[in-house]
Amino acid sequence: MGGTKRMSAEEKRKVILDIYHTTQQVYTEKEITALVAKAGVNVNSIPDVHQSLVDDNLVEKEKIGGSNYFWSFPAKKDWIAQRKHL
Repeated sequence: MGGTKRMSAEEKRKVILDIYHTTQQVYTEKEITALVAKAGVNVNSIPDVHQSLVDDNLVEKEKIGGSNYFWSFPAKKDWIAQRKHL
């Protein structure tokens, strides 16, 4: 009975942010969902976890034409930390 360990919500958030920060690319929702699924996150939980990152301002979202684009760069986390200390 060798089942895989379930990821916590925080682990899923970290996987998604790691993808954004290591690639430093802009993605559509379909593209980021495919990459996160390849990284081992359950496909059904990706939209909710991804939306929580957008809600927490860790991932940026912009609607251009009929598509939504998402991105997050490593400096954003540092910038948020600096703003909290001002």
